[in-house]
Amino acid sequence: MNEKALLAKHWKNKELNLSKGQHRIDRNFVVRIRGTVVKHSDQMIAPTVSIPLVTTLALFWEKAGINQDVAPDLLREAITEAMDDGVDDNHVIQQRIEQVETAIKAVKNDLIAQLPKIPRMGKVVTDDLTVELVPVQDDALVVA
Repeated sequence: MNEKALLAKHWKNKELNLSKGQHRIDRNFVVRIRGTVVKHSDQMIAPTVSIPLVTTLALFWEKAGINQDVAPDLLREAITEAMDDGVDDNHVIQQRIEQVETAIKAVKNDLIAQLPKIPRMGKVVTDDLTVELVPVQDDALVVA
């Protein structure tokens, strides 16, 4: 964990008496960290992060016969409808969602799962760590 992360973890839920803006801080602290760190095993995963989303969408639009000039307008319209209308009472949209979910499962099972796995470092969990910053001097936090 780097120094900035320690400071952010310490100040994350603290009420700081600072006004809006940039503040210069020049202090020395002793850092006390208590708790546990759990390092999970490294894993081999499907390379989903290697799939170029924008390129894939552009090629999908082309292969589906969607005009590149019209595609952004169609996407904007779909986003607006999805945000405004939702799917609660619209059975046609619910059916389309089910079709998309089926297609996503097929892509995951038939395509992505067949790609060569890549290594990923195991997750590091620091949920129960406490970070205490003890000023070296007794004077209050100096903010310029």
